[in-house]
Amino acid sequence: MLIHPSEVPTAFGSEERIEREEVDNKLTSMEIAHSIVAALEMDDRGFIPELAVWATNPF
Repeated sequence: MLIHPSEVPTAFGSEERIEREEVDNKLTSMEIAHSIVAALEMDDRGFIPELAVWATNPF
């Protein structure tokens, strides 16, 4: 499964591993985690090979 999230403020790319502050109009890691769990819990009759998760108003 491939997850395509829009911007998620995290420590990704920071050598110091310092988390960025959450922003009201950006996704959080919890939304991405929820998407992954939901895709994994889907009945075995189907699967989701790719999943795009976007904030409703990221700008």
